[in-house]
Amino acid sequence: MEKKVVLGGRIGRMKLYLVRHGETEWNRRGKIQGQADIPLNEKGEALAFLTGQKMKDIPFKRIYTSPLSRARRTAELISGQRG
Repeated sequence: MEKKVVLGGRIGRMKLYLVRHGETEWNRRGKIQGQADIPLNEKGEALAFLTGQKMKDIPFKRIYTSPLSRARRTAELISGQRG
């Protein structure tokens, strides 16, 4: 039997979108990055921006990201003018 979550007296649903960071030079070379703080390359910036454009009509309230610059920059580009 499916268990329903009740929030404030209402049954709530949540959609979760998982997005991987844009391309880095190390990705392009097939090199493992791990926790090394490698920034997005030009293609990675463009891909993240394009992802943001494709998601612009999807309402969401929060973005959670790793503190690494490639992940943070990807999140910034996806969030665009959302604030």
